[in-house]
Amino acid sequence: MTQESTISAPTNPYLSPPPPPGGYGRRWRALPRELGYVALSAVLVVVIGGLSTLFFRSLGQADNSVVGFVFLAVVVFASLWLARWFGTFEVIRLRWAIDRPVRPVDWTPNTTWGRSDNRGVRALSAFANPHYWLYLLYGLVVFPAAAALTTMVIVLLVAGPALLFVFGGVVVGSVPGGDGLHAVVGGGGGLLLLLLGAVVLAGVVLLMPFVVHGFVVMHHAIAAAMLGGFRSDQLAVELADREISRTAALSAEGTALRRLERDIHDGPQQRLVRLQMDLAAAARAVDSDPEKGKALIEEARAQSREALEELRALSRGFAPPLLLDRGLVAALESLVDRAVIPTTLLDRVPAHVVLPAEIQRNAYFIASELVTNTGKHSSAISADLVLRTRTAPDGRGTLLELVVTDDGQGGAGLRDGHGLAGVQERLVGLGGFLDISSPAGGPTIVTVSIPLVDDSAAEVEATGPAAPAAPPAP
Repeated sequence: MTQESTISAPTNPYLSPPPPPGGYGRRWRALPRELGYVALSAVLVVVIGGLSTLFFRSLGQADNSVVGFVFLAVVVFASLWLARWFGTFEVIRLRWAIDRPVRPVDWTPNTTWGRSDNRGVRALSAFANPHYWLYLLYGLVVFPAAAALTTMVIVLLVAGPALLFVFGGVVVGSVPGGDGLHAVVGGGGGLLLLLLGAVVLAGVVLLMPFVVHGFVVMHHAIAAAMLGGFRSDQLAVELADREISRTAALSAEGTALRRLERDIHDGPQQRLVRLQMDLAAAARAVDSDPEKGKALIEEARAQSREALEELRALSRGFAPPLLLDRGLVAALESLVDRAVIPTTLLDRVPAHVVLPAEIQRNAYFIASELVTNTGKHSSAISADLVLRTRTAPDGRGTLLELVVTDDGQGGAGLRDGHGLAGVQERLVGLGGFLDISSPAGGPTIVTVSIPLVDDSAAEVEATGPAAPAAPPAP
């Protein structure tokens, strides 16, 4: 086993994404994109201003007749869909400019007529979707006001010092020659204006990255509030995912328990029945045929040894005492020592990272299943088991990863009833995911990622209706 630490230790026990390097320099590097966003926003203000004028003029021209009502409905319907397209484009622009996500919107119709088989009826369900109306309000009122304010402030910040500088130059150039008092005062005032304009302009240039970034952050905050999905929708999706995870955990537990029951019935139970029969026969033959009784007792001893070995093998499906006493790494060391093929354990988990007990138990069972599958099906000569941590793809939280690599024949995949399918079921209950790379001819690389949670969260989860994950079959 090789101990490696490749991740520096932060102050808290869980890893967090490091802050972006640089401060002032980073703002200058981001300035071209943010200025591009502001410049395009100024152009869009003009375009949206013309469209808004047409929209409100159309609303004013509608009369009280049926034709006027139909005309008004068509205008509003088209405006809703245009607002949705514009809002989507605005979210993409903001993601490009500031690289901050906006909560996605679930555009699935939430009404009965919105789920109709008729495409036209489904399109008309936009009238009942509040997101369309928020997008319309953003496109017609909020965005033009914010973009106009941004453009006006930036133009004034640049034009004000520039006008002072130009005015100072004009004053200096208009002063007549000679050394009179008028020439001295006029020239000094012009030079003062030149100096003041230059200083203010230099200050504006130096602070421009922060000013532009502040306006972009303002636009993002407004867009996140009006163009993002509702928190209630996100909670509903999370609740549905949690129900799926709990169902998968219960299914995995039931499957594992049935498999364990079958293994006990087919293995140790049959040997114990045979042991009982041999002991009964030996008891009958001990007086009449001592040699036969002795042979039967020896057979009974052999049956008891084999039954004990099978029970020990089955008990490895439960949390071993070594895992409870010394932790995950020590249990994995014992696991690779018992592996069928030579297996090397690489521990790359930093010493400061605390692994919750529930995560350690599930990680051990998953590693046991992967190592067992490698010995049974891969025809490999050697294998590696890597234990490491990394930051989650969304930048929040930490993943514990188990990576098993072998030099076997390849061709591994998810098949019902096989070990990797059981690993997948367990990971669904844990909120993790499985990645398999196994081309023909090898090598096979199986990566298991498990989100890390603290012990308090694990205890809360344990008190809920979710059942604990079951041990894998040997």
